[in-house]
Amino acid sequence: MQPDNADAPRTDQQLVIDYLRQDPEFFVRHPSILAELTLPHDSGQAVSLVERQMIIMRERNVDMRQKMSRLLKSARVNDLLFSKTRSLTLALLDARSLPALNEVLATYMLVDFEADFVCCHIQGVNHTLDHLVNHPGELPFNDLFNGTLPVCTTLRESELQLLFPAATHNTSASAIILPLSLEDTDGALCIGSRDATRFSNDMDTLFVTYIADVLSKVLSRLQNP
Repeated sequence: MQPDNADAPRTDQQLVIDYLRQDPEFFVRHPSILAELTLPHDSGQAVSLVERQMIIMRERNVDMRQKMSRLLKSARVNDLLFSKTRSLTLALLDARSLPALNEVLATYMLVDFEADFVCCHIQGVNHTLDHLVNHPGELPFNDLFNGTLPVCTTLRESELQLLFPAATHNTSASAIILPLSLEDTDGALCIGSRDATRFSNDMDTLFVTYIADVLSKVLSRLQNP
C-alpha cells in the first residue's frame, strides 16, 4: 500500500502547470525568474522561454558593462586628480615665502585644476597679493561659512567680488569655500568657476579638503618661521 502522499509531487506539479496555463503572462511580469531556470531550446514561431531567458541575460550583461565602464571612468578621473593633487602638495611644501605661495596657487589652481578664480584669505599676513589677501579684521564673508566644513555654493556678483577681488565679475558663478585650520587666526581657501554648476552640494570634497589642510600647515610655517 502506497503512503497517502505518494502522488504529492505530481499533484504539486499539476498545480503549477494549471496556474501557468491560467496566467500565461506570469514570466512577463516576473522576468527575473527566467534567469534562474534551466530550459531546453525548443521554439516555433513564438518566443520561447529560453529565448526570453537569453534576452534577460543579455540585458544584464549590457547593464554590467555599463556599470564597469562608469567605474573605470571614475577611476581614471581619480587617478588624474590624485596626480595633480600630489604635484600641488609638493609645490606648496616647497614654498618659502608668501609671494612664492601666491605663485603656486595661481599656477596649479588656475592651470592644472582649471579653476577660473582662486584666493586665500587670511588674517594677519604681511602681504596682500593677487591670490593671497590679508584682512586686519574678520573675514568679509563669514556669513557664508558652515562651521569647519567646506561650502559649495552659487554666488552673486557682489559676493564673488568679496571672495575673488583680483578678478572682474559680471555674472553669477559657483565656488567652494574651505576653512583653514590656523592657530589664533581665521582663513579660507576659495576656489571659483564661471560655471554656476561646477561646485555643487553633491560634489566630492575629499581632494580639495586635503589641499586646504596642507595649505594651513604651510601658512602656519610661513607666519611663524
